[in-house]
Amino acid sequence: MEELKKIYGEYVQRSGQPQYQRKPFQGAYGLFGGAQPDSFHQRFVQDVEQALAQVGEEHQLEAVKYIFQQPLRHKKDPAMYGMFRAVHGVTLPYLKALSMEQARDLQWWYENAYPRQERMPCQERVVAALERMRRQHGKR
Repeated sequence: MEELKKIYGEYVQRSGQPQYQRKPFQGAYGLFGGAQPDSFHQRFVQDVEQALAQVGEEHQLEAVKYIFQQPLRHKKDPAMYGMFRAVHGVTLPYLKALSMEQARDLQWWYENAYPRQERMPCQERVVAALERMRRQHGKR
C-alpha cells in the first residue's frame, strides 16, 4: 500500500516538471506524436499495476479505494484527473474478490463520485464489474 502511495506522490510531483507536461497519453501506445514505449505516463500505469499486484489480499480493497479516490483529489488539473481516472482499469481483476456488500457499497460510492456523463470507458467497465459482483453474490 505504501508503494502505491509513493507512486502517486511521485507522479504528482514529477508531472509539474516541464519535460512531463504533455498530454497524459502522449507517446504511450504511439499516441500524439509517435511511439515512446517508455513514456512517463505509461510507466505510471505499469507501476500502479505492479504495486497493486504486490498488495496483500487483506489490503486490496483499501488499495482499490485509494486508486478510485485519487482523481477526485486532482480534479482541477484536467490532465492529471484524466490520467488518474484511466488507471481505474487496472483494478478490474481485484474487484472479483469483493463480497456482495463490498461491491454494493463501492458501486454506490463510485457512481456518486463519477456521474455517468463524466465516465471514461474504463470507468464504465468498473461499474459493470461491481454490478456483476453484487449480482453474482446475491444469487448464492
